[in-house]
Amino acid sequence: MAAKRIAPEEQLEALRRQLTEAGVKILSGTWGGKSGLARYKGQWLLVVDRHLPIALKVRLFQSVAQHLNGGQQEENERPPKPHVAD
Repeated sequence: MAAKRIAPEEQLEALRRQLTEAGVKILSGTWGGKSGLARYKGQWLLVVDRHLPIALKVRLFQSVAQHLNGGQQEENERPPKPHVAD
């Protein structure tokens, strides 16, 4: 039997919940097509441009989740910069 395919919107919402439960504050707004992860005063912030395609948001959220689940050794080390298509 084939695995059930999850709609991108559902996948994004599940990732959003996972990150929020992990303590990441997600800021959504009009950021000129820019998005990224930052650590400010001990708090992880994920800035997401609301106009990005949903597939790109899913990849960004997956990348952040992977980073927070042990993708980094050093706390001061920067996470990999996600590729954003023009």
